[in-house]
Formats: sequence, structure tokens, C-alpha cells
Amino acid sequence: MKTCPNCGNQIADDAAFCNNCGVSVAVNTQPGAENTQNPNPQQGPAPQPQPQPAQGFNQAPYQQPFVYTDPKDHTKEFDAQDIADNKIIGVAAYLFGIIGVIAAFVAGTPYTRFHARNSLRISVAAILIMIPCIIPFLGWIVAIICAAILGIIKIIAIVWAFMGKAKELPIISEIGFLK
Repeated sequence: MKTCPNCGNQIADDAAFCNNCGVSVAVNTQPGAENTQNPNPQQGPAPQPQPQPAQGFNQAPYQQPFVYTDPKDHTKEFDAQDIADNKIIGVAAYLFGIIGVIAAFVAGTPYTRFHARNSLRISVAAILIMIPCIIPFLGWIVAIICAAILGIIKIIAIVWAFMGKAKELPIISEIGFLK
């Protein structure tokens, strides 16, 4: 018996590869010796080397990849069938204002109520945007900019509802009394 120069495992004298790590072990042959490919036919072919996983210094053999979960995404809290059946009502809550909100609340599913509440938040924010209009010129500019931002948020909400997502609205969900 001889030992593997790589891992120190005991291997047979006539083995071409280590059974443990798969490193090729040189067999001493004399000039004019017979073919040593498979000297003992009952033994079968020589074992093939097995690839070893590459590991760095002090590295765990396998680590789970980092998966980011959005804390403002509540889609997984709702039934997939509820979402599939009520996407249109969720979108209607944003498109048709108070009538869409009433329809979403009447539908009575958790998914439609979520979007109805978000639509109400947008409506309250739209009313709050009108407050700076009291101040001439500068207040009007501020109100127009805020209305444009609110319009973009509403478009985002419509797209999310159409995609079947239930996410808190950007910027508006940060306002404490609109939560």
C-alpha cells in the first residue's frame, strides 16, 4: 500500500488515481514493460478523478445568497386567487376616485381594501397639496410641483395594482397620519 501525496489516503499499489481526492498517482514503469492501462481485467477501469469544489481561505463550503425583501411589499400577505380575481377593482380604486374606492370596499376582499386605503391616502394628499395655493405665485408653483409628484405616485400605484402587487405608496406612506 502506498499513500496519496495530496491527501495522505492509503491507496492500492497499482492504483492510477486516489480514491479519496482523485489525484493522479504516478505508476513506476520499467522501459519495455507491458501496457499498464488495465493490468487486471477483473478490477475494472481506473477511477476517474472527482472535481473538488473551490474554497477560499476560511470560507464556508456553501452560503445562501442574500435575498432582499421589501418591507413595504405586502403582496405575500394576500391570497393569490384574491389578487388574480380583483386586479381590475384594485386599479379602479385609483382611476375612479371615490366611486372606485367605494367599489373596492364593497368588493370586500383584503386585496381591494388595501388599494382602496391607498387611494384614500392619495385623495387626502391631493387635498393637502391645495393648502400652499393660498400663497400667490410661490404657493402655486409648490402646489403644481407637488401635484405632479402625486400624479406620478398615482401612476405607480395603478401599475402595481395592475401587476397584482400590494405595496405601500412611495412618499405618502412616510407621512405619519396617512399610515
